[in-house]
Amino acid sequence: MSRTTMYFSLLAGILLVGALASAHADVYRWVDKHGVVHYTDEWRPGATRIVTATGTASGSGGVPASTATGGRAASQQIEHAADQRAVHTAEAKLRAERCKKAKSVYQQLIFARRLYTVGKNGQRHYMSDAQADAARVKARARVNQFCTPGGGA
Repeated sequence: MSRTTMYFSLLAGILLVGALASAHADVYRWVDKHGVVHYTDEWRPGATRIVTATGTASGSGGVPASTATGGRAASQQIEHAADQRAVHTAEAKLRAERCKKAKSVYQQLIFARRLYTVGKNGQRHYMSDAQADAARVKARARVNQFCTPGGGA
């Protein structure tokens, strides 16, 4: 065997081993502060290992991951994650609607010359300047509550 053929064979073997080694990786599961489940191949604080490099579930005693966890458990995890994403999306949509309404009310209060409330029989009761300012401050607080990330619900 020639020296060149031997080098190419050695190089091909090293590349093959490297490709196979990178194909198997640990899988970690973690939940963020919003309750959304994430899966990644990198460990992070609070993450639990689901699949090891050999394809076995952690703590399964060498039983393959598909047998240890079962197909149903994996599909339940996937469904749970999808449900959590759907809830998160619905909450974000509701928050956006509330933000839009709060901004609209705030704009109306800012541009109105005189503010009033309507009594039971339809009569207008005009607010004093202090009451109008308090209503504007309260409306601005609602805008901050619904329109800033991390604001209250």
